[in-house]
Amino acid sequence: MSDPKIISLQKYKKSQKLKSFKEKLLKMSPRKLIKKLREDRKMLFIVAVTSAFIASFLWNYFVAIPARLDVQIAPSQNITFNNTKPIPMTTGQVANEFEQYEGKPVLLYIYTTWCSSCARQTPFINEIAREFQNTDLKIITLAVDKDLNPNDLQSHLSRYGNVYFQPRYLSFKEGFLEFLKKKNINYQGRIPYTVLISQYGEVVTKYVGAKSPNYLRNKIIKEIYQ
Repeated sequence: MSDPKIISLQKYKKSQKLKSFKEKLLKMSPRKLIKKLREDRKMLFIVAVTSAFIASFLWNYFVAIPARLDVQIAPSQNITFNNTKPIPMTTGQVANEFEQYEGKPVLLYIYTTWCSSCARQTPFINEIAREFQNTDLKIITLAVDKDLNPNDLQSHLSRYGNVYFQPRYLSFKEGFLEFLKKKNINYQGRIPYTVLISQYGEVVTKYVGAKSPNYLRNKIIKEIYQ
């Protein structure tokens, strides 16, 4: 059994440094102490800002910028759905859509008309729908407002100008979460929710909230062309 009186050299040095630091603080005049604290706080601020800048640079360079892939995306036909009545969907109909798109990458976007984050993400999804309109990518957008009137959804989407995806809304939610779980999509009701599924039915990426459109664009390009 080790002797509790024996203190390791490492602990001793650490305690001595702490003691020395405390002694220095006690010897300082209040004026010098305040000055030191301000300098330390300033240094901490500089470190925090520098770290944030580096993190932002790395994100933009490796994730958010357009994909560095030598690909030619098929030109969009720019088909719009501005005057198309939103389609009510049940869980069974959503399942049928997935089955119909088997062997193709699918982008599922769940949102509401009242969500502020959705207001930022929906234009990104709309642009994705336009750019990849003439590719294998299939897009399913679902508004999940409670008791949603299709006219209200159409009016809501009109604020984004041209709409390049078929407007749909979930009219009957029973079994919806269970269906998504079968697809390995762990949707828990948070919005907006975006998930990209590969042609093999695997979840490529999923996230809640709004992200840079190029983040999703990169994922789609890699899924379609690699």
